[in-house]
Parts: sequence; structure tokens; C-alpha cells
Amino acid sequence: MEPGPIQQNKPTLAVIGTGIAGLSAAYLLKDKYRVTVFESQARAGMGAYSVDYVSNGITSRIDIPLRIFCHGYYDDLLALYKHLGVEILSSDHAGIFFDETERILLHYGNSQWGTPHPKGRSWLSPKTWTIGLQSVKFFARAKRDVLRKDLADICFGEYLEQSGAGQAFVDTVLLPLMSVTCTCDYQAVRNYPADIMLGYLTCGVNDMGIMSAAKGVDDIVPRMLVDVELKTNSPVAVIEPAGQQLRVATKTGEDQAFDQVVIAAQAQQAAAMLSGFVDRKALLNRIPFESSSMSVHTDQDILPTSGNDVSPVSYHVPHGSSRAEVSVDLTKAIPRLSDQETVFQTWNPMRRIAPNRELARVDFTRPTVTRDSRKAVAALRDQQNQADNKLWLCGSYMAEKIPLLEAAVDSSVAVAEHLGASIPWKASKPSEV
Repeated sequence: MEPGPIQQNKPTLAVIGTGIAGLSAAYLLKDKYRVTVFESQARAGMGAYSVDYVSNGITSRIDIPLRIFCHGYYDDLLALYKHLGVEILSSDHAGIFFDETERILLHYGNSQWGTPHPKGRSWLSPKTWTIGLQSVKFFARAKRDVLRKDLADICFGEYLEQSGAGQAFVDTVLLPLMSVTCTCDYQAVRNYPADIMLGYLTCGVNDMGIMSAAKGVDDIVPRMLVDVELKTNSPVAVIEPAGQQLRVATKTGEDQAFDQVVIAAQAQQAAAMLSGFVDRKALLNRIPFESSSMSVHTDQDILPTSGNDVSPVSYHVPHGSSRAEVSVDLTKAIPRLSDQETVFQTWNPMRRIAPNRELARVDFTRPTVTRDSRKAVAALRDQQNQADNKLWLCGSYMAEKIPLLEAAVDSSVAVAEHLGASIPWKASKPSEV
């Protein structure tokens, strides 16, 4: 569609990537700029890997990976969804932890995990009581320690050693939980700056239930792609200076110049696109990332055979492993799937999933945070503060948080504010500058 006369008079802006960061950046900037969005996949990024699930005569879209959030940490994301009119529902993420012998280590029946409430026979286990007591002690201390000024100077692993955190709780519950939250292995969790990790663990997420978008990402994406031009199947090859503008060339042969460019791709992907931005490429290459695999399937053999009434989330925690295998029973956790036959989403599958039971398997990468990457991001922000800047980096790695949905939206808000856009959910607050 050709832009109308009002759009023609606006400066041009390209957004590269359609994850939540790119979508929210495009949405926030569309009133001030003529926005063109580039996506390498055939579908907008948040729904690029979604799969159809047909059972009991019902067809549903399953998001890969599952997008969940909660109050306490996801302020901008929830404000954005409220502004867009996205319906939010509670999601049951009570959990069970079991080892390689399928011995249940902990089974709690609530949706919060800060203070586990043992369920079923697991409460009889001395180890379960040990884990519960160590959990209470850990969170009580963490809520005091989060105010320490030196936490930015140590990593989370060092904090765990200094604080005397109980080993059973750390190995059985804390590291498996945070590895799936951060989508990384246990060592990467330990490498996080301690203040970022404690900020997440003590902000209230452990006291509040989990939520998800009632209709999944297919309901969210169209709400944000309003009054913008979307170009799918358009992987970007090069972004480089072109006089007073920036040139964006795709691998499919498109070539266009823009007044401003927002790269909402992962750091390593952004670095690969840049030509002539030597300093930024070097800084982007200091952002670590980890690869993961996600499977959607109907193979119930991933559940422990011992015990009944298994919770929606199962943590398979083999001794000596660098990650857990985490399976979510989507028909228990997600209300819109409750009338269908049991289907799972498993992160980091270790055990064999029957091929005839697997609907999809997706490999993806996610950024992590270290003290060094934090310094690199600070330097990238300094470069974006320069008066003549036209290249903007947007993504979950660019915020001072764990790289989750909230961090991605935070980064898009920061870019939009730099470029003079009004943030709808902030505009009504008095005396904000």
C-alpha cells in the first residue's frame, strides 16, 4: 500500500525484526515516522514458530516458546498489553521436581514458588523439608541483601557462596528455575551480576501468580502492526551509512535509505548486519548468548511415573547436569487449551521424545548478562546518546534486567523516547519529564 500524504511528510524509519522489541518500537514510533518493518521469516517474529494443534475437534495455535509474565517485574509489558486491549488470564505454573530415577524431590501445589507448599507424598520426605526451610532462609536474606551497594561488583554464583545458600535448594530448585527463566545453563545463571538476579528474585514475582495472553501472540502481533509497512521474507544483509541517511539492503535485493534505523534483532545478528560501525560491532560481540531447543509434543512418557496429580510444570533435574529438562502441560497451564488432549512444551529435551508424538522442534538463541556485557551495553547506550545518532539498538539485551519480554519492551520505550515519541501509558502521569 502506498503511504498517504500525511505519511509521506514524515521522516522515514526502519525497524529490523518483529520480536516484542521490534513490534513495540514500531508501534510507539508510527505516529512520528513512516515506519517500514523488516522480518526475515514468513510471519512476524513473535508468531514465527507457532504451531497448530488439532484435538477433540478443536484447532489452537501454540506459541513457541511459551510467553508468560507476572506483576512485579513486567510493568511496561503489562502497560503495553493493557493499552492494546490484550486480554490477560492467570496461568497455573505449579511445579514438580524429580531426578533421573524419577524420584520426586519436591512437589508443590501453588502457582508461586517463593515459599514452596509441599503437596502429596513429597511432604513426607526429609529432603523436601530441607529444601523448603532453605528456601525460606534464602528469600529472607535476599530481601535484605538486595539493598547492598556491592552487588553489581559480584556475580550471582559468588553471592550464593557468600550468603551460605542451602545447596539442596540451590541445586534442586533455584538453578533449574532460573535456568529456564533465563533460557541458559546453570553456569550462565551463576555468571549474572548479583544485583540483576536478586532484583528479579525479590521484586515480588515469587509471591504472584503467572499470567499469559488469553489468545496467544496471534492476537498481539496485529495490534502492533498498525499504520506500518511490513516486509516479511526480507532478511537484512547490510546496514551502512549513506550520506545523511542509513542504507538497508536485504538478501532478496531490496535497497532503501532511511532517516533512522532501529535494529531489534539479537546482538550477534545486529553485529552481522552492520557495515562501517566498527565500535558498535565490537561491543555487540561482547554480548553472550546461549542456544536452546524447544519441543511441542504429546509424549506423556516425559512425566514421572511415581505419584498422581502431577503439577503443570515438571522439572527433570538429573544429578550433575548443566541444565534441567522442563516440560509444561499446556492443557493444565493455559486456559484456552484446557478442552484439548494433553500437549506439552519441553525446554532442553534430554530424553527421547517419540517422533510420531512431536508436533514441532525449534532451536533458538537468547542473550545472557555478565558484568562485562553490562559494560558493553552501557557503552552502546552512550553512543546512542550522541546528537547525530541515527542507528538505534533495541532488544532485551539492551535493558538493565534479565533479558525477558519486559526488558525488550523497556528497550523499545527508551528508543522511542529518544526519538521524541510519546509513551501512551506514561502520558497520563503528572509531572513526568
